[in-house]
Amino acid sequence: MTQRPSVGRVSLVGGGPGRPDLLTLRGAALLTRADVVVLDALVDRALLRHGRPGVRVVDAGKRGHGRALMGQPAINRLLVRLARAGKNVVRLKGGDPCLFGRGGEEAEALAAAGVPFEIVPGVSSVTAVPAHAGVPLTHRDFTSTVTVVTGHGQAPNRYWRESASRPARPAVDWKALPRDGTLVVLMGLKNAATIAADLLRAGWAPDTPSLAVASGTLPEQKTVRAPLAEFGAALRRARLSPPGLLVFGRVAGLGPKLDWFSRRPLVGKKILVARPAEQAGPLTSLLEERGARVVECPAIRIDPLKPSFAVRKALRAFDFDGALFTSVNAVRHARPHLPAGWPPRARAYAVGPKTADAMAAAGIPVTGVAGEYNAEGLARILKKPLRGKKFLFPRAESGRDVLIRFLEKAGATVTLWPVYRTTPLAPPRPVRRDLLSGRFDAAAFTSSSTVEAVLGAISPAARRKIFKGTRALSIGPLTSKTLRAHGAGRGLVEARGATVESMVDALEKAWAQR
Repeated sequence: MTQRPSVGRVSLVGGGPGRPDLLTLRGAALLTRADVVVLDALVDRALLRHGRPGVRVVDAGKRGHGRALMGQPAINRLLVRLARAGKNVVRLKGGDPCLFGRGGEEAEALAAAGVPFEIVPGVSSVTAVPAHAGVPLTHRDFTSTVTVVTGHGQAPNRYWRESASRPARPAVDWKALPRDGTLVVLMGLKNAATIAADLLRAGWAPDTPSLAVASGTLPEQKTVRAPLAEFGAALRRARLSPPGLLVFGRVAGLGPKLDWFSRRPLVGKKILVARPAEQAGPLTSLLEERGARVVECPAIRIDPLKPSFAVRKALRAFDFDGALFTSVNAVRHARPHLPAGWPPRARAYAVGPKTADAMAAAGIPVTGVAGEYNAEGLARILKKPLRGKKFLFPRAESGRDVLIRFLEKAGATVTLWPVYRTTPLAPPRPVRRDLLSGRFDAAAFTSSSTVEAVLGAISPAARRKIFKGTRALSIGPLTSKTLRAHGAGRGLVEARGATVESMVDALEKAWAQR
C-alpha cells in the first residue's frame, strides 16, 4: 500500500522591490529549504541563488498588469497541489505579498484547503522606490499623511468583490483623496498622464511636485520630475516603460536635493563580470552598490577532485612542515580531507587576505599572508631555511609551477595535491553578442582562466575591436598579462591589490581621470 505524503508547507514571500539584496533574511532562509519556487515575472531571478541547486522553479509570469502565464485561480490550485504532494513551496512575489500582491487571496485558498502557510513581508516598492529617488514619503515640514492606490486605469476595481450589496466601482475616486499629503500610485506608469489630469480635475494644485520612477531600485532606474500641470507632457517625452510608480505631493520636490541613487560613481555603466559558475559574485555586489548595471557571465566551472592514493596516504600521516594555499577554492576543496584539528607543527601560508579569511573560517591557523598576491609573493614569506622541509600544496589541477620550482631548488619537498579542476564555459549568446557589438563599458576578469574562456574563441581582430570601446579590468599582473595576450591595450585597468574591492576602486579612479 502506497503511503500518502504528508502535507507540505507554502511560504508567501515578498521578494522586495527589485534589488536582489533587499530580500529579507527570513525570505532568504526559506529559499534555502524550498523544494519548489513559484515566482512572478517582476522577481529578479538572482534571488534563486539562495535556493538549493536544482530546485524546481515554476514561472507564474504575473507582472501586476497585462497578461500572465497563469491566472490567479490556476496559481492558487498549483500551490495547494504542490503542498498536498508534500513539497516545501516558496511563493516568491514582487514587493510585499499583501500590498496589491494578491497574497491575501492565495492565503485564503491555502487556508480553505487546510494547507499550512506562512506570510513573509517584503520590502515594498511603496517605500523603497521613492527612497531610491531621494523622496521621503513623510516629512515633518511637509506632511504626515500617505495614501497608496493602484493605477490600473478606470476599470472596475479588481480588489473590490462585486455583490448585490456592493456593486462594482471605479478603481480610484480621485476626488476623495486628501490633497495635502503624499499620494503614491502603484502600477500607474501606463496611465500616468490620465492620472495627472484626473488629479487636476479633483482640485490638486497645478504646481504640485510630481515624480515618476521606472525600474525603481535597479541600476537602470529612470525618473521624471515635473509640476503636476506639466507632468503628462513630460512623461510623453520621456517614454518610460513599466514597471513603475508615481508620487505626488510636496515631498516629491525633495528629490533633486536628496537623490543619492543617481549620483553614485558608476551609474550608467554596463559591466561584464566573468566569474566561476555556481559562485555568487562579491564583485557584482560591489559594482552594483556603486551604480553599475552588471551582467554576469559564468566563464568556468569548478569541480572538486578526489585525492589520489599517494595523497591520501600522505594526508593520513600528515608529516608536513607547512601548507600553501593560493586561492579560496583551494581552501574550500581541500578542507574536507584535512585533519579536523590542524597539526601545530604545520605552518599554513595564504596568498592574500581573502584566502587567509577562508582559511581562518575553515579552522586553519594562518602563519603568514603574502604581501604580493601571487606565488612569487608567497615564496618570499616562507620561513627559511627550507632545506629538508616538507610542504603540502593543494591547488587547481592546472596551475603555475613557480612555487614548486622555488621550493625544490631550495631543497624542500613538495606534495602537489590537485583539489579542483577548472573547465571553461562558452559565454551565453546574448553576452557574446553584446561584447562583440561594444555594449559593455567594461569587462572584469578575476583570473586568467576566465579571460581564456570568454575571449579564447573570438578572433584577434574582433578582440582588438572589443577593447577599443570596452575597458578591461584585471585583478592582478598575471590576469593582465593574459588580457594583453588577448588584445587588451592601453585602456586596461589593473587592481593594485588582488581583491575585488581594489578592482572596483581602480575602475572608479580610471573613469574619474578621463
